[in-house]
Amino acid sequence: MTHAGWTTLLGLGAALSVLLWMGVPSSTWTPRSRGSLGAEPGMPPVALVPETLDLLALALQGGASLGGAVRAVAATLPDEVGAELDEVGLALLSGADASDAWTRAGAAWVPARRCLEVAAEAGVSPGPSLRQAATDLRRAALAEVEVATARLGVRLVLPLGLAFLPAFVLTTVVPLVLALTRDLSW
Repeated sequence: MTHAGWTTLLGLGAALSVLLWMGVPSSTWTPRSRGSLGAEPGMPPVALVPETLDLLALALQGGASLGGAVRAVAATLPDEVGAELDEVGLALLSGADASDAWTRAGAAWVPARRCLEVAAEAGVSPGPSLRQAATDLRRAALAEVEVATARLGVRLVLPLGLAFLPAFVLTTVVPLVLALTRDLSW
């Protein structure tokens, strides 16, 4: 086998050993798979909650009742998530207390429930607080992605170092040392 063949074989071996050492992740990373946003089954996608809060604020600003606004927004959402919010809207329209109606929704809708409860308690429009909650959720999701990206950069240093450093030594340093020792030998 040639020198280049051995170098390639050693480089592949180093990369394989690093991959085996790191282990296979249990699942692929998504913004929902880490941190406070959780990955519970049935939870809406991470971008859906802030957008829904913005739509709800717009519907309320347009003059719709709380139940009507929730049902109108629910009609624009995917099946499972829309059905969950539609149930909340129906409960609100039938006269149920807002906090009781929102307990029917999943954990992803806690920010909406809190905003509406605080606004009702203070006697103010919930639109600004819903928009602020949407902004906060977007910032949290972005911060989570940035942290995961930074972790990825740190996790890539070791495999790259273990794969490229031996390859550099075998393709550059070893041939140079061999050439120098051959030239210096009598």
